[in-house]
Formats: sequence, structure tokens, C-alpha cells
Amino acid sequence: MDYNKIEDAVFKKAMEFFKDNAVEFFGIDTKIVAPAETEIKNVDIKTNYTDYLFYTVDGNYLHFEFQTTDKKEDIKRFLYYDASLFYKDRRKIRTVVIYSADIEDAEIHIDAGSVNYKIEAFYMKNLNGDEKLEMLKNKIRNNEKLTSEDILTLSFIPLMSSKLSKSERTLEGIELANSIEDSEVKLKCLTLLYALFDKFGDKISKKRFKEVFSVTEIGKMIRDDGKSEGKAEGKTEILIKLLNKKFKKLSQEYEERIKNLPSENIELIANDIFDLEKVEDLEKYF
Repeated sequence: MDYNKIEDAVFKKAMEFFKDNAVEFFGIDTKIVAPAETEIKNVDIKTNYTDYLFYTVDGNYLHFEFQTTDKKEDIKRFLYYDASLFYKDRRKIRTVVIYSADIEDAEIHIDAGSVNYKIEAFYMKNLNGDEKLEMLKNKIRNNEKLTSEDILTLSFIPLMSSKLSKSERTLEGIELANSIEDSEVKLKCLTLLYALFDKFGDKISKKRFKEVFSVTEIGKMIRDDGKSEGKAEGKTEILIKLLNKKFKKLSQEYEERIKNLPSENIELIANDIFDLEKVEDLEKYF
């Protein structure tokens, strides 16, 4: 992967690392060969993007979802995703849903008559976030090399069981990632946190994360004031991609309006991206 390439840098980094290490972390007996397109065309539901979708070595799909709530509608949404994917590509789909520590037991099966649908649930409540955090603190304090499993563990700390609140867990994870001396490892941790942040971030942790992330390699790219036209175009494109990921899909109208904004407005949106709660919040920048 080209780490100097601005286009889609944050999510490409997160997706690539997740692809290489997630199956081992979650104990899944398969091998991922490539990321797959997460947008599902022509699905008439509120959110038509899967969280993570990969091609596996046997020619099928491995589909991950991260859930911090247990809504009865969610499993029907996953069924809709998977049925749409099968209709489109005729590939089998294995769906693994990772539930945060707040969820102890979720619905994993739908009996729809001719259709029997079942997901695999991974409950983060079974992982002791306090113990994991202490272990990682000791490794980082002693300048020990972090393994791929350690990096995923640190990124998932906010979702694990803990005596702390979810907000406190998130802040602990951010601060620990920020204390890593190896800049490449730090960036891997922060980009994974970034990719999952809409799932568990609150206002306090989003504010702190924005402060930490803004001084990373990618954060600086986003905030670059674009001294040349080429840089300005790159900055606009990455902002549009980040907004598409955050809000699942920007309308063509919003994309065009953003492309026509002056550089200083682009920078303002990039700086405030974690504070935006709905796509309509962009209106104040036009």
C-alpha cells in the first residue's frame, strides 16, 4: 500500500490492516484475499453500506458488522445486505457481527419460512478491556514491539468490558495510541480507531481524538492549506471520501457544492468533521 497517497488514505489503511489480521483476532477459519465494495446498490433502507466486506480464498464473502446497540431491526438489515450481495454475485456470505460490551445476548437467527438466516456473534464483553489495556501499557512503556493482534486489541479497547465507562475507555485507548513512539504503529492504531469512531465515539472522546489525529501524517494531509491547485484538489477529494464514509453516502449536489468551496472552507469542514452529526450540518460552510 502506498502510504504517501492521499486519496482515500485513512480508510485504505484501516481496511488493509483489518484484512490482514481480523480473521485471526476473531478466530475465523478462512483467509481473506481482497477488500470488496461495501456499498450495496439499489437497497431501499436507511443505510446501504456494510461495515467491512472481503473476498475470501474460497471465492465467497466475509462480512463484518460492528454494533454498539441491539435493535431488532439490525438482523433484518444484515439479511437484506446478504440477500442483495448473493443476488448480485451469487457468492456465499459469512456474516460476523461484533457486539460491544454493553450487549450480552443478541438475536442471531431469523426464521422467515423458506429463508433461514443466521449470523455469527462475537461478544466483546468476553474480553477484559482493563487487563488488555494494562498489558498494552506495559508493552508500550517498555518499548516492546506491538504485534498485529496488539494493534487490533488497542483499537477495540473501547468496545471491550471494563470498569470504566465507554467514553473513558475510548479516551484511554486514544491516549495510549498517542503515546506509541513508533510513528507507523501509532498511525495504524489511530486509523483503525478513526474507521470505527462513528460506532462508539461521544462528544468528549471525538474532541480529544480530533486533537490527536490532526497532528498525524494523515491529519496533516487533511488540514493542509493547499499551496498549489493540485494539493487543493487532493484535499477536497479526501474530504469528500471521508464525508461519504461518515454519512454513508453524500448526494451529488453536496459533492459538487464542496468541490466549489474555497480552500479555507474545506479546511474548516476537515477540522470540524468529528463534530458533524448529520449531513445537513454542512450547510453552514456554504
